[in-house]
Amino acid sequence: MTPRRRVEGRDEWPEGLYKRKMRGVDRYFFKTETGKEIFFPANTPFIEAYQAAQAYNEQYRNPLTMLAVKMDKYNRPLNEWSKIILRRIKNEEELGENALSTFEKDTDRLNALFGHVLSKEITPEHTTEYLNHYCAGKSKNVYNRKLSFLNKFFSYMMDEQAITTHPSIGKKWRKIKRVEKQKAQADLDKEGYIAIYDAAPTWLKVAMSICLQSTHAVKELHRLKHKIAKPKAGECGCVWFKEPKETWCDLTSKNVVIYGNMYIHRHKSQHKKSSFVCIPITEALKSAIDLSKTDGLICPYIVRRKPTRNNKISKHCDHRFQITSNNISRGFSKVRDELELYSHLPKEKRPTFHEIRRLSARILLNAGSSPSQRMAHSDEATTKIYTDTNDIEWTEVAPLSVRFD
Repeated sequence: MTPRRRVEGRDEWPEGLYKRKMRGVDRYFFKTETGKEIFFPANTPFIEAYQAAQAYNEQYRNPLTMLAVKMDKYNRPLNEWSKIILRRIKNEEELGENALSTFEKDTDRLNALFGHVLSKEITPEHTTEYLNHYCAGKSKNVYNRKLSFLNKFFSYMMDEQAITTHPSIGKKWRKIKRVEKQKAQADLDKEGYIAIYDAAPTWLKVAMSICLQSTHAVKELHRLKHKIAKPKAGECGCVWFKEPKETWCDLTSKNVVIYGNMYIHRHKSQHKKSSFVCIPITEALKSAIDLSKTDGLICPYIVRRKPTRNNKISKHCDHRFQITSNNISRGFSKVRDELELYSHLPKEKRPTFHEIRRLSARILLNAGSSPSQRMAHSDEATTKIYTDTNDIEWTEVAPLSVRFD
């Protein structure tokens, strides 16, 4: 049976592209090779619908591609292999949430350029084109990260027999000079911290104080709960003693009163042993937590505020009053700029909330304490506390209060 002829004037339209009146509006739609109809959004220009249909046909209705796949089952379009590789990455590698999200986005970028290319037709030229396209005008760090992504992606393809030669393995890394390794932000000094703290709203005061005492970042602070039953993976919160206890601190050579322990599972390095940290709640840390309760809000989270607008709860939160990590950082920068602190520096070089960690680490180091354990940067442990959850080892740090001299 011969196919139905095109409406007059549409002979040059790509295969599968049609137009139909729906609710009084002309809508372009595309019919896939399986017969499924996919409608373009209303008011889509013809040229955009034309180009989308043409791109689809080149990828899925190309007879040469179909023949090549039949002759070699491993020689398939890159976007088909991408799904397999992403599945393996999720199953085989313990990537953090941010690292996995970055890998997925880089994969989407690769597919946008070469998703239609058969795997065994990929050459080093494709690698160069990808890097030139997405790294033009970017830093050497960005270039090296994209090259690292390609190396990993194509290594998985080699393992799947999808390619016979690794197309990015010979690319050179961009050497970063010592001067280029210097951190972008200026250090936050004691005077700057105090000025911002004095002008900050209560919720930001709480976040700043806990960051100074714990050395932990906004990803942990916004998840901190006033009280948890017991420490476990993926949760940050406080376990309180029935009565305060005195414990000996080797660094200060005296007894210190502690009220409980603050357990932090660091988000960035969540799959490493060092990511589990137990911080004794000293008087200074307890004062910061108590300050949170003065707002009168009923909320399990320590860093919280009543929203000014009735927006939906962020996907990163589970309570209306909980503050996202980004908003904590923005709140700090807003107060900093309102006070015109560090205004002699470009905005991108002014100290951010994250620099409180660095300030705290310097104070601890000057006091004779290594901040690495407290900051979840090391596997070295002083005291190991075992919980009921898969033998997690919590690294207990010294019961110190961070103070300005």
